[in-house]
Amino acid sequence: MPIHPHRRAFQWSFLLVVCAAAPLAGQSSADRRLLTEVRDSLAGLTDSYVLREGEAALIARARQTPDDAMLHLRLGLVSLRLGELGARKAYDDAASEFQWATELQPRWPWGWYGLGLAELGVGDSEVVLISGLQTMLGRDALTRSANAFAKSAEVDPTFVVGVVELANTALRQRTNVRTEVALAALRRTARTPAGQHPDVLLARGRIERAVGSPDSSAAAFRLLLARDTSDAVVRLEMARTAFLTDDPAADDLWFGGLRHADSTALARYRDDLAYVMPDSLLAAFDLADPASREALVREFWAVRDRAQLRGDGERLAEHYRRLDFAMRNYRLTSTRRQYDIVERYRSDQDQLDDRGIIHVRHGPPDDRVSYTAAGVEANESWRYRRDGDDLVLHFVAREDVQDFRLVESAFDVLGFATTIAMRSTDEMLSEYEHLEGVMRSREQLDPSYRRLLGAGRGSAAGLLTEERSIGRRGMRLGTTTDSWPLRFSAVVPGTVDAIAVGTENGGPLVHLVFAVPTTGLVAEPDGNGVTYEVRLRAGALSLDAVPVATLDTTVRVQRSTALPDGEYLYGRIPLRVPAGPLVMRAALETGRGGFVTAADTVRVMDPGLPRPTLSDLALGTRRIPLAWAPSAEPDSAWFNPRAAFRADDLMELLVEVAGVAPLAPYRLEIAVRRPGGGIFRRIFGGGGTAVRVTFAAEHPGGVARVSRVLALDRLTPGVYEVEVVLRVEGVSGEVRRTRPFTVIP
Repeated sequence: MPIHPHRRAFQWSFLLVVCAAAPLAGQSSADRRLLTEVRDSLAGLTDSYVLREGEAALIARARQTPDDAMLHLRLGLVSLRLGELGARKAYDDAASEFQWATELQPRWPWGWYGLGLAELGVGDSEVVLISGLQTMLGRDALTRSANAFAKSAEVDPTFVVGVVELANTALRQRTNVRTEVALAALRRTARTPAGQHPDVLLARGRIERAVGSPDSSAAAFRLLLARDTSDAVVRLEMARTAFLTDDPAADDLWFGGLRHADSTALARYRDDLAYVMPDSLLAAFDLADPASREALVREFWAVRDRAQLRGDGERLAEHYRRLDFAMRNYRLTSTRRQYDIVERYRSDQDQLDDRGIIHVRHGPPDDRVSYTAAGVEANESWRYRRDGDDLVLHFVAREDVQDFRLVESAFDVLGFATTIAMRSTDEMLSEYEHLEGVMRSREQLDPSYRRLLGAGRGSAAGLLTEERSIGRRGMRLGTTTDSWPLRFSAVVPGTVDAIAVGTENGGPLVHLVFAVPTTGLVAEPDGNGVTYEVRLRAGALSLDAVPVATLDTTVRVQRSTALPDGEYLYGRIPLRVPAGPLVMRAALETGRGGFVTAADTVRVMDPGLPRPTLSDLALGTRRIPLAWAPSAEPDSAWFNPRAAFRADDLMELLVEVAGVAPLAPYRLEIAVRRPGGGIFRRIFGGGGTAVRVTFAAEHPGGVARVSRVLALDRLTPGVYEVEVVLRVEGVSGEVRRTRPFTVIP
């Protein structure tokens, strides 16, 4: 077939470069430039016919002068390009040519560098078992290439591309990692002019971080940023290092890089975010312009900060700490993951095993257990404690001991056939080998395992189904949500209550009232007595988990003398919130520790609704000086955070009434009773009304505040509730609000 004139012209220009006469001297800087030009020229070629022609011409030359190392190097580059275009065997040819060059000129770095590239192309065996053995024996492709790159750096520390490839390969290695070798090469290069090359500095910053030297890592990145402050890749890398050391500049570095990111940097940002960001937001991230993209990501992390009562930027920093830990401890050794038909969760990434995925989303587990016995595959079960609604997850490594997969049940470690048989037989569970060991190892994670240990014939099926449903729930929440609950070194006694009553500057209020006993406080002496310091954090979320209001403040209370034992420090902090149902969380911290309250739903009254409505009930006593006095109103709202009253207390109650037409008659019925009702109240006597007060008036319009004083002297110690019922003349139905309290001796 005749060759097209344009292709022939290109072919000859290519051959002029590839087949140029080899210099007789050693590998000079001119030799290196020539090889770089050859490689660049080859990168533009996509026609394997032209490459084969050039290869044949070089082979003919090599037969005449077999000891010409430069010819073998150029032949190796041609074979590499053929391999990149799909000729897999060409990588073996390239490796042979580069190996020949290293034997002829062992002090030339290009031969070792080319051999490293060829080994990457040769890769590992397609047979999983064989590739696993290669990895165990240190003969996997990454190890072979890292060894070759290390040799290129050893023979010539100024050979930049070899040093950089060594570092990049070491960072990609999952086993037999050569980071120490790469670091030694980079530090040798640092003593030469090549040490200031941008690629070398970038590689050194990454390697220093990988070996646990964040200060040296940051120093390398600072040198790069001094040259170009807008380099997005460098800003991202320096931010990753800064997050690990709690550097306050990390947040600005990270977002600054995102702002200036090109396609290369953007891909790296996306990879990091994909571990926790939902697919819908990732799609929006991909389509957004730079300003919108930054706003989207800022909101994503800010929502997590506010929902978890954290400071601004804390969740982003925690993400990179978790990612760093997972990459060190849960890295996959192979990218070829094969899934069994019964494995429900299938990760779409190839960097971390499923433990790593969960760690990045939820951090280290609170409890971790495993069961080890001959013939039992490697396994782990994790528990995250979540306000009584724990997250339990199970992992099994079936074929690869370093590839832990999420499974639904701890019993899946025994194999699919055994778990099916267990659920469909009336045999005693103890008759199955290793089953008791698995149950006892998980006994501390969930009560279902303790119940299974005592289950008899025919009674275990339901418990097995329950155990599997707990694991299935853990798998679903573990892989679709993320969390970072606030924890304290010690739990101190105390309480925080949220009362939605009143307005300020035209907006509804939630009063966060707290009580902390002296045992949970630290009295700091000062010139006028002592000071107690309490930090209160709170967040209000809509029912769809969107933060709508946050609070983070420190209260300092000065007293002339310390509180006596058995007394409480009381406080109140108002928080402006929108109307409607909200989920409230609060955390209180003192010098001794702290605590986090359980999530509580608070209904904030909306006075603009066209139907009768009531606020929360504010209950207090003047014995506890904790009150809120609305402006231009004679009545105050009194609070008692502990909701504990003595029988000789006079209870101050305040409630707001809205949604009633001006001058419309309305009626409030206030009752104090024991909790309970229905048939149980009639049979056992619970729920009897101890105090009843009725109030009737014409509504003034807007919001009416009604306060009443209730005597508790008829009540014996125990638990009670105040109930307020609103009825409006001419309006069907009624509105109720209740609040529990305790009478103490």
